[in-house]
Amino acid sequence: MTSVTPPRARSALVIGAALLLLGGAVGCDSGDDLGGTKDGSSSSHGSDNAPVETVTTLHATGEKLNEAHRTRVKEGVNKVIDPWFDDAFLGDFPRSDWSTAFVGFTKDAAADAQGRDLDLLTNAAIADQIDSATATRRRVRLNVFSYRGHPRGATAHFVLDFTTKGGLEQPMRLSGDLYLAKDKGEWKIFGYDLDQAVPA
Repeated sequence: MTSVTPPRARSALVIGAALLLLGGAVGCDSGDDLGGTKDGSSSSHGSDNAPVETVTTLHATGEKLNEAHRTRVKEGVNKVIDPWFDDAFLGDFPRSDWSTAFVGFTKDAAADAQGRDLDLLTNAAIADQIDSATATRRRVRLNVFSYRGHPRGATAHFVLDFTTKGGLEQPMRLSGDLYLAKDKGEWKIFGYDLDQAVPA
């Protein structure tokens, strides 16, 4: 069993982004928390090792964000978070190439993630000790910043629970925040604030 000391990763743009997004997010769509069981929009990246789908709920939105926009926001955010969950933490191990985990990140955020923060944003630190990792819970709660009824940015509060098999067999939990913005009509992760996955 490996003991993990949880450092914390923060991108350089996190503080300003958090203030912007939290200041602009008003109105409520759902009151459930990350530990609840209420169903929300769900999505799966299609991994055989991740049968649990991502449950995404809107916690706060702009007042003029209509139902169609809310659905598109959840689908768009899942489209970039799911590949990160699947390719960074779940599936078969060992592995050494993590590039596909960051396809939903901006260029600068991906560079930080694959450089200084690789052990925090992937299972790289334990990849040689496990044979597989399977999700047991994938939850995302969104605070959305919108302007004149159009979503511009979002803070995704997430929890990913997974179980490892192999030399290291134990339940793990990863939690934190991802900061997203629209880039040419698509959501991109440009910042993050999270702790290293720890035994649950």
